[in-house]
Amino acid sequence: MKFKFLFALAIIFSSSAFAEKCKLEHLTELEYTDIECQFYLGTAAYRNQVYSAAVAHWKYIIESPVKYEGDSEIKASALSTVTFLIYHGLGVKKDRFKAVSRWKDAVKSGDLEARRHLGFAYSDANFRGKNLVEALGWYESIFLLVPNPEVLNESDQAVFNDAVEGSLKLKEKLSDRQQEKAKTFARTIL
Repeated sequence: MKFKFLFALAIIFSSSAFAEKCKLEHLTELEYTDIECQFYLGTAAYRNQVYSAAVAHWKYIIESPVKYEGDSEIKASALSTVTFLIYHGLGVKKDRFKAVSRWKDAVKSGDLEARRHLGFAYSDANFRGKNLVEALGWYESIFLLVPNPEVLNESDQAVFNDAVEGSLKLKEKLSDRQQEKAKTFARTIL
């Protein structure tokens, strides 16, 4: 089950996923109400830009109880993914503050990707809560949690690499003192 889920995450975040048809044959093994099935259905809707349907599938996951090993990770990813849609106003009303709050909840569930999203949000000129020190801190927290990125799956490696890129851009804008504040902040959010 975990392999299928990680495969789905890789599909969502790979650029080729947007060009290829969704292969849903494996869903015949799952019940429609299974959260893994719902994740795949949400992924298919997202890739076809039917964002409101994607949100409905992923909200179902968020509200479902944990039944099987791996369900917690799927729920955390669904929360982070729906939150991405909320942040950008895709299929739902745009609410950046709500999105940031939800990503913080996803962080508590262990979602590494939510940390990357928070790094982006706090560095986004369109976010009224913009704070470059906190943005760098969210990226730095990823590096503290994952000192050896080679052990990550493909999806989390992409998150790590995005965090590296984001942190390098922010370090160009911040003083050494601000960068130290970001590292201190990062240690408080582990």
